[in-house]
Amino acid sequence: MKLSPDKIEQLSAALVDQLAEINGVIFRGDDSQLRLAAQQLITTELLVEEQLDAEIHKLLQVYKYEITMGRMSYDELFKKTKQRLMKDRRLVL
Repeated sequence: MKLSPDKIEQLSAALVDQLAEINGVIFRGDDSQLRLAAQQLITTELLVEEQLDAEIHKLLQVYKYEITMGRMSYDELFKKTKQRLMKDRRLVL
């Protein structure tokens, strides 16, 4: 995963703290419940991106020969494929 569990925990705590400072934001649970929910949401979103990346790596194996021969750039193909799949699936990462 792109972020460690500790970093995700820090981000979720910071998010809840920032929301608590906004006038008009009312929580329906305690801080620990909100932080846990935020951690789960962040983790889920990161896993979506990881799964997409793994799928792209698998798709690009078809072009392995052309990439190793220098006919195609793996990074360029990866970026273009990721953009296309994100657009097709209406993902925002």
